[in-house]
Amino acid sequence: MDELLGIIVAVCVVVWLLYLLVQYVIMPIASVLLTVIAVVSTGYALFVSLHSFISAFRENLNPYKTYVDNHADATQGIKRNYCFGPGFHQISQIVSGAFKNLADYRIKLKAWKDKAIRHSWIIDMWIYIGYGLAIFCAQVLGCIWVGVFSFILATGIIIGMIGFFLFFSILWLSDRAVLIKNSIHTRCPNCKRKSVVPTFECPTCGLEHKNLVPGPYGVMKRKCSCDTILATTFIGGRSQYKAHCPFCDTELFSSSSQQYGIQLVGGIGAGKTTFLAAFWHEYRAWLNRLQGISYEETPSEAFEILDEWFESGAAEATTETNASMYSILHSTGKNTSIQMTVYDIAGEVFDFSEADLQQQQIRYCEGFLLVIDPTASANYVSETIGNFINSLDEIMGKHTTKSAAVPVAAIITKSDLYKREIGLPRIRATYKSTEASASESYAYADHLNSVCRTFLLEHGFDNAVNLIEAEFSNIRYFPVSAMGHSMEDGQYEPWGVLDPVFWLMGHENCPLREIVTQS
Repeated sequence: MDELLGIIVAVCVVVWLLYLLVQYVIMPIASVLLTVIAVVSTGYALFVSLHSFISAFRENLNPYKTYVDNHADATQGIKRNYCFGPGFHQISQIVSGAFKNLADYRIKLKAWKDKAIRHSWIIDMWIYIGYGLAIFCAQVLGCIWVGVFSFILATGIIIGMIGFFLFFSILWLSDRAVLIKNSIHTRCPNCKRKSVVPTFECPTCGLEHKNLVPGPYGVMKRKCSCDTILATTFIGGRSQYKAHCPFCDTELFSSSSQQYGIQLVGGIGAGKTTFLAAFWHEYRAWLNRLQGISYEETPSEAFEILDEWFESGAAEATTETNASMYSILHSTGKNTSIQMTVYDIAGEVFDFSEADLQQQQIRYCEGFLLVIDPTASANYVSETIGNFINSLDEIMGKHTTKSAAVPVAAIITKSDLYKREIGLPRIRATYKSTEASASESYAYADHLNSVCRTFLLEHGFDNAVNLIEAEFSNIRYFPVSAMGHSMEDGQYEPWGVLDPVFWLMGHENCPLREIVTQS
């Protein structure tokens, strides 16, 4: 019994001593060791991950070394802006490279372990423990650290990109706002299609740049493949370069002008070309009398031919079924020039109800000049006007109200043959007598309009008048004599050619309205 009691006491003493040993010796030592191991492991993981990340960062410092631009509008030698792809590519390459470098440490550690395990099992046991701990640090803790570094990198780059895209959006919108505010666009002399930003030609090498706007290949400036720096905004001077139609590549007259267009419509032999020659001669003479306005006609060759006809008293019928553009660029001292264009087209186009070539300029012209030849048959004039209206409905839509609102000046050509009815002296004389007997104020313009309309009705053109007034809501009738005499009797002696055009230009949709109304 005493022996058993002694054994129990001895066991209790041993247990108590072991408890004291564990609590006051082993536990403090173990906690210190574990802390040291944790610190060392974390530090090792930080070192490994940081080394892996920095190596990957250095390798991909220039993203364009590995970035491949597969976009359709990419041009050889022109780099895509960092924020439009290369930046995200760089993030991807750095992150994937960092994790790849981290994985390479596992191979290095395995090679170290295989080389080190050549001792007794006690030493090898500790090598295996160290190897396992290193693998844990490199692959688990290291991945966490690389993830943290990657998140910081991506966040920093993306925040910078957000700031960039805010600036980019403001710049792009500002460029478009300037164009819209000033009604700046281009109208192609060939296909007649409109474009806000045409194709621009590099002044050095002639390479054509489509969409030369703030974008992936240049924000404020874009570098051409010949290293020439090109402006990408209207304010920055983009309009100084030669411009081409983005649809058919025809060279454009101007890419920085407000536009105003008038379509000349009439049958064969109605006198459209004669009117055109007389009008442009008188119009340029009127511009020359104004101060502060310079102008340039284009195409100059076409205007030279019109001048020859005017001086010689000759005229040739238009045979071109694709409307010819006669334009004058007005410079008034403001930043934006104004391009005024009259479109002339062969009368044969309106001889048939269906034309082979759609006249796209009809879609956007700000005014129509309907040429009525009083010497032609009333049926032919009505058929010509009807076919024009059919073309208009086909292009604009049959139920549209846009075409109805376009101002129309119906001009009675060859009015010198009917001076006793619609000659200007005759109209002024009848106006004075009418004004004297009228109880209310009566404008001369209204009287002239009424006299011309009555003339058409009395000469059997009532169907033509009805067609015009059924389609359009804003109409005026004018007497015009472009030549003033018989063909080839010397220089033109025109009268009345400016009035119908000035009436059209007096509307709010004309950027030259102020000049016309104040002169």
